[in-house]
Amino acid sequence: MAKTQQIRAIGYVRVSTDMQAQEGVSLDSQKLRIQAHCTAMDIHLVEIMVDAGESAKSLDRPGIQKALKILTQGKADALIVMKLDRLTRSVKDLGVLCETYFGEGKPWSLLSVSDSIDTRSASGKLILNVLTSVAQWEREALADRVREAMQHMKSQGVFLGAAPYGWKYSEEVDAHGRRKLVERPEEQSGIKRICELYETDMYVWQICEQLEAEKVPPRGPHWHRATVYRVLRRAGYEDPDGKPRKSEPSRQQRDAKRVKAIIRDKAQASVRAAELRAQGLSLRKIGERLCSDNLLPPRGEVWHAASILDLLRSVAPNRPLT
Repeated sequence: MAKTQQIRAIGYVRVSTDMQAQEGVSLDSQKLRIQAHCTAMDIHLVEIMVDAGESAKSLDRPGIQKALKILTQGKADALIVMKLDRLTRSVKDLGVLCETYFGEGKPWSLLSVSDSIDTRSASGKLILNVLTSVAQWEREALADRVREAMQHMKSQGVFLGAAPYGWKYSEEVDAHGRRKLVERPEEQSGIKRICELYETDMYVWQICEQLEAEKVPPRGPHWHRATVYRVLRRAGYEDPDGKPRKSEPSRQQRDAKRVKAIIRDKAQASVRAAELRAQGLSLRKIGERLCSDNLLPPRGEVWHAASILDLLRSVAPNRPLT
C-alpha cells in the first residue's frame, strides 16, 4: 500500500497586546498546541509565523502576510492556527481568505486546532462554507444598511458626496455632526450667469461655450453640459423628479421654439458654404458659421470637414478644392 504524502503546514500565532507579546505566555501556548497537533496528525510543520501585539481588525500584518506568501510560493500546503480568531476576527477578511486561498478549487487547506476545522475533510469544508456564507451575508447586509441610510438622509434633504457647484463644506457641523454647506461667492455668480443665459433660450452647449469665453470659473478644467444641467436643476428649473415646473417654460417648449429656427436644407447649406469659402474661411470655420446660422447637417448638430467638402462639391462639382 502506497504511503500517503505528508502534508506541509505553515503555522501562525498572534496576540493583540504588547503585554502578551512581552510575556510570551499566549504565544508559547499557541505554538505548543500547534506543534502537538502536527505531531499527532503526522503534519510536517515548516515554520511558525508570529504577529506580536497586532490587532485582528485587518490582514495588514507582517506575520500573516509572510505565511500567505509561503503558501503561494509552494513551500507549504496548509495554514494552521490554534484558533480561528487568531487568524482574523473580521467576517469580511475571513471571506477574502476563503475566496482567495481556502475555497473550492484552491490548492491550500486551512486547519484550526481548537475549532476542529480541517478543509481537507468534507466536514471541515462544510464548516468553512458556512463561515464564508456568513461573511458574505454580513457584507451584503452591511451594503443594504448603508443604502437605506443614504436614502433616508436624501429624503431628509441631506446632501451626499462632494459639495455642489456654488457651495463648499465648512468646518462648522450641525447637530448630527455633519459639516454644513456654505456659499462660494465666485461660483454663486457663475450660477446666476448660467440662469441668465438659459433664460435667453440658449442651448446648454452654447452656455458652456459662453461661460468659457467669459472665463467664468468652472469646478474643473472646463465647463461640461452635465454640470450646467445640475446647476439649472438645483436652481429650480425642474422638480427633483425631472418634470418641468408649471411656473417655468418646459424644456420641450424651449426646444420647440429652437427647432423652428433650425434649417436642414443641403442645397441652402451648400450655397452658404460656397459663399464662406469664397471669403477664404477654412473648413472648420465654415462649419462653425453654418451652425451659428442654424444651417445644420441632415443628422447631428455639428458639421465635419468631409461634410463641408461634400457641400462645396455639390455647388461646383468640376472645381478642384484645395
